[in-house]
Amino acid sequence: MIITPETNGSYKIEITDWQKELFRNLIEEVSEIISDRENPLGNLLFPIAYQNDIDANSEFDSLTKGDLEESHLSALKILEEIPEVGEVSEETLLKVMQAINILRLVLGTRLDITDEDTPIEIAEDDPDRSFWLIYHLLGENLSRIVDLLSD
Repeated sequence: MIITPETNGSYKIEITDWQKELFRNLIEEVSEIISDRENPLGNLLFPIAYQNDIDANSEFDSLTKGDLEESHLSALKILEEIPEVGEVSEETLLKVMQAINILRLVLGTRLDITDEDTPIEIAEDDPDRSFWLIYHLLGENLSRIVDLLSD
């Protein structure tokens, strides 16, 4: 994914065919995880507000669950619908960033990643090698967007 700022405040995005296909596949899987609140792979997307108070947390969840789910699915839809080459607003780029972060959080949960144990090198024979590579690709895309929006 190549993103370049335009003089009018928008951003030009270029996404290769294989990246579009990768995003489509991930979005399909993650959308199902978001809709199935019992799937533990989606836990980081729906934070627990009160660790030690089940009733307060249930109330918080009932107040925020629908909005969070809608926000996540909306961001994923925007990423899925971005053309291979197109111009987007800052608001849309923020949604793309949100979507990539959602994909990365779910994949990180799948890989059982914690802040301390993200490997720098991935063994050639690691059965999760492709997931690790995708995780790092998403991280690079996320980093680029954050850098662009920070300028």
